[in-house]
Amino acid sequence: MKKIYSLITLKYFSISSQRKRLFRSSVFLFALLLCAHVYKAIIFPPSEILTNTLTIATLVLFFNIVFSTIRLFVVSSHRKRRNITSEEYDNFTVGTNALVNTATVIVAIIAVFIVFNIEFRSFLSSIALVAVALTIIFQDFIKNFLFGLAMMFSSDYEIGEYVQVGDMQRGVIVTITFSNVQIKTETGDLLFIPNTVIRSHEVTNFSKLKPKRINTELALLRTQITSVDDFEKALLIYLNNEFPKTIEVEKSSLQIKETNKDEVIFTLELPTKKASLKLKEQMSRTIQKFAIEYQSDSQSSQN
Repeated sequence: MKKIYSLITLKYFSISSQRKRLFRSSVFLFALLLCAHVYKAIIFPPSEILTNTLTIATLVLFFNIVFSTIRLFVVSSHRKRRNITSEEYDNFTVGTNALVNTATVIVAIIAVFIVFNIEFRSFLSSIALVAVALTIIFQDFIKNFLFGLAMMFSSDYEIGEYVQVGDMQRGVIVTITFSNVQIKTETGDLLFIPNTVIRSHEVTNFSKLKPKRINTELALLRTQITSVDDFEKALLIYLNNEFPKTIEVEKSSLQIKETNKDEVIFTLELPTKKASLKLKEQMSRTIQKFAIEYQSDSQSSQN
């Protein structure tokens, strides 16, 4: 009984609660469709259209459940192998979900042809010119679809990694779809970049760089600082204490980017053992905090 209960509740599968509810709902709906199909003569008035529609819905839902069951085993095994929680999504998970949806749509199209006795060859011949026109019109969509499918199963850039596409803002990949890649930028904006743009531009993956680097800027008033070397030394000691075993202090570099009569703008390059948007945000806040405190220390020492 426990095994049956665990199977019904999908307890041993590493899948999200939403996916579990959806799977159980599909099974329940399929059972209702089977009952309706068996007792259709009693429930529905005689109608060929209703009968065919019911048949198509039953077939599509059956194959969707089959595909989803395979997905449960594959994705659950993948998550356990890579130690990913049931609420997390990576490229493989997103790609598998997309394949299940695509396969379901294909089954629905085939079911329509079979149930309504539509000859596929004659259908293609009758819409040949229309198909060519539609291919030309939707060629960008087709390219995005194919590129998106390829990226879903690629390890070049994965969900959660910190990347930059061309000269666009850096950010973290939130998800990959058949039409675009969604990236959350450092400023909190959400970029929707078409897959064709991703494939045609240079993509820098900071999460895979060896060594990984985090670059940031900071500005100080001229009155705040008397020695750049002393400021750099104090800053790196402070960061090393705040982020132990994260920064390679000996390889870090503080450079003057721009100066004017009032302030000095620095660029700080920090080689790290990992690179992520969250870490950069934390370091940026820490650096700005240190700059303010360093100003206070320098002013108090002068006073």
